Parts: sequence; C-alpha cells; structure tokens
Amino acid sequence: MSDVVINQAMLDQFRMLERAGKPGILAQMIGMFVKGSGDQITALLAASDAGDVEKLRVTSHTLKSNAASFGAGDLADLCRDIETDARMGVGRLDPDRRMRLLGLHAASCAALQREIG
Repeated sequence: MSDVVINQAMLDQFRMLERAGKPGILAQMIGMFVKGSGDQITALLAASDAGDVEKLRVTSHTLKSNAASFGAGDLADLCRDIETDARMGVGRLDPDRRMRLLGLHAASCAALQREIG
C-alpha cells in the first residue's frame, strides 16, 4: 500500500494557514488526523464485528470526509463504498475489505507524516 498518493491541493489549504502566521499548523492537523482516524478505524471495525449497520454507516461517512479533507483519496473512496454498502444493509466487512481498509489507513497516515518530515 505504499503507493498511496496524497492530494497536495488539500494540504495546500493548511500550508496557506502556515504562511498566514500560524507555524506548525500542518503538523498539528496531520497529527490530529492520524490519531482521530485511528480511533475511527477502531470504531468502524467494532461496528462491523457487531453487525451494527448504522454505526458502520456513520463512522465510515465521518472517516470518508476526514480522509478527503486531508487528500487521502483512496481511503476516502473505500470509506464511501463501505458507507454505500451500509446504507444498503450490509453491516459487516469481509476479510479482504477489512485488510484493505487497514492497509490504506496505515499507508495514508504514513504518507501524511512524510509531508511533515
């Protein structure tokens, strides 16, 4: 999963804040995403294990939006697919999708952390 590409245009929004007198904002925001998304992954997997369709839908929706905001498009796309399936009543992730989610999350977080050195 090391081929994850981060949409730089999304990160440029944070970089503009840094240039506007808020040094370190990109690192701070990426740190918040890494921690928060990790918590969301944990909640999403718990919802899947419990077969909780509504929690799976809400959590995947939130993670989708957050990932998109940080330019992690592949992760956002997968979360969109999980959300769509949950809307259709699918309350569990199959093992392949679960592994893909974990891999994309790890790769996205690593790629974002490389952005701040």
